[in-house]
Amino acid sequence: MKKFMAMMLAGLSLSALADTHYLRSHSRGRQSMEEHRTPASDSGSLSMFEFNADSVLGGYFALDQSKTRGSSADNDIELNLRLNYAYQLSSYPRMQLGWRLDYLKDTNSTGDIENWGLQIGAIYNNSADLQNTMYASLYLGMGWDHSYGAASGGNSSTENMISTIAVGRRYSLDRMGVKHLTYSPEIALQNRNATTGGSLEYSQSLQFRFLQFSVFF
Repeated sequence: MKKFMAMMLAGLSLSALADTHYLRSHSRGRQSMEEHRTPASDSGSLSMFEFNADSVLGGYFALDQSKTRGSSADNDIELNLRLNYAYQLSSYPRMQLGWRLDYLKDTNSTGDIENWGLQIGAIYNNSADLQNTMYASLYLGMGWDHSYGAASGGNSSTENMISTIAVGRRYSLDRMGVKHLTYSPEIALQNRNATTGGSLEYSQSLQFRFLQFSVFF
């Protein structure tokens, strides 16, 4: 499955390179088209980097504690990162292709957990002006969950198939004097289906990502 994900990422990279070649070879023909649409930013940025601060702040300021048998109580300070990169297709400016990296390190009643996730997907925007538009996204990928602790019967690992559907809205912060930065809150529904035959069959979560921002470059 990891080889499959590597092949998908390689294909996505080749798609971005091919689209860049298309952009350069058809730059003259696109000049007239640019007059009828608004680019992602004043400089025509095509790349977007998105980050979520909700879970990072929630983990940093967490006051919860957990205790497992044979060990002292620990603060449940979690690290939950969600990073996303997307590239706007010049041949279809309302569409973006991208990849997403998720990382979670936390403590629960059974011990420590560390989860990784890698997804690839597409974003459809309601407007070619990516900094001021509604959008919907679909991401598919794999996740690897690891548990460490005597309470959970030792170390364990679970492999999951992940699908995430989200809708959101981007608001440009240019009026505040901050260029190329947008506020992009969204609501996402994530499904995780275990593929290793463990006790967990599937899980679903509805996520409200209010402190989310996107940088265009």
